[in-house]
Amino acid sequence: MRSKYFLLASVLFMNLLLFSSCLNSSDENIEYSPDAQVYAFSLSSRADTANLLTATQFTIDQINGKIFNKEPLPYQFQVDSVLLNIRGQSAYSSFSQIMLTLEPDSSFVWTQSDSVAVNRLRKITTTAPDGKTTKAYNFELNVYQQDPYILSWEKRQNNYLTSAVVSQKTIALNNLFITYWLSGTVMQAVTTTASDGVNWSGADVTGLPYTADLSTLVVSGNVVYMLDSLSGSVYKSTDGLSWEPVTTPYSVKAMYGELPTTTGGKILIAVNHNDTLKFADTDDFSVMRLLNSVPEDIPVKDFTAAKIDNPTSYSIKYIILSGGARVDTAPNNDIWILQHKNGLITFIKSRVPASLSLNGSSLFFYDNKPYLMTTSSDKNILIYSENSGLDWIEAGQNQQFPADFNKRTAASVITDADNYIWIFGGVSATQTPLVDVWRGRLNKFAEI
Repeated sequence: MRSKYFLLASVLFMNLLLFSSCLNSSDENIEYSPDAQVYAFSLSSRADTANLLTATQFTIDQINGKIFNKEPLPYQFQVDSVLLNIRGQSAYSSFSQIMLTLEPDSSFVWTQSDSVAVNRLRKITTTAPDGKTTKAYNFELNVYQQDPYILSWEKRQNNYLTSAVVSQKTIALNNLFITYWLSGTVMQAVTTTASDGVNWSGADVTGLPYTADLSTLVVSGNVVYMLDSLSGSVYKSTDGLSWEPVTTPYSVKAMYGELPTTTGGKILIAVNHNDTLKFADTDDFSVMRLLNSVPEDIPVKDFTAAKIDNPTSYSIKYIILSGGARVDTAPNNDIWILQHKNGLITFIKSRVPASLSLNGSSLFFYDNKPYLMTTSSDKNILIYSENSGLDWIEAGQNQQFPADFNKRTAASVITDADNYIWIFGGVSATQTPLVDVWRGRLNKFAEI
């Protein structure tokens, strides 16, 4: 019996020794992370009443050791001090130390509650939980140094068409600008690279009747189409110079341009079908899908159109129309929004001031919003929409045209991949053809 109790006591004693050994060695076996990388970064400030800093996204460049905001803060933004929020791989034990370096030459160990003079902050050095591994990040807080919404203009050419101009139109095709103009009954053209606009070369146009309507030019991919309004015939070209007729199943009345959809897009047109004007869509005019009837007050001639395809929105995909004439030849003084929905073309009118003249206006899509160049008293003005074309606002003084920009209508306006707005020719207030080229861009794109 005594032996039995002795054995039990021995077992209990050994277990206590092992348990005590485990407790004493727990601290020695913990491995602290050597990861000193910053995984999340944000700023805040009580002085930032608009919460611009809180909404600012920062890029953490692990390779080059940089933390910065790609989208600059607004022009003249200023706060004296900020609170930093810096997180590592683990939210519970991110870093053993964070050192901040400020201009001109001071450093201190940062704690979460410290206010930091953000305009002096130049470097953030983190030490991993292991207390050894460090990583340094150069810090940049980007703020626009000039008003980003100033439109800066330059005249690229003053007189680039060499003979009398009856009508004109410029398109962008295959990295070229092509200006067509009718001189008497002869169709002529000049071309320049799409980044130039200064040096133009003459080119021969073949295959088009003199009755081809320059206002109907539509570019779709690498093909351009034009309508002979007298006959309803369509012509196409892959280089913009050599043209050929297209056999179409219906007579075409109007070509509105590419109507974007979530699955791509087709060219939206108006065709005559059994004495009724109907919308139709097509890829190349050889096959047309009939849609619903065209309302009597939508323009079918001499209008301006723009494709609106906002990359930031899944649903903002439509064509917008302005000016021109209706089927009864009455002038259209509405801005129309056309959209494809459930197999039909839906249409609504924008809300624009009744006093606004849309005759000879020019629509274009720029800075992810629709713009319209039109006339007001003795000059041209720009108006734009912040809500997808429903309401329109006159641009401020920072987007006015230069003093030597002649008032005009019927100008060709094109935007390019470098965020330039190009304006070609038009008709002056005295009904004289203008043959100049202008280029403008918002300051915010010049700083990219």
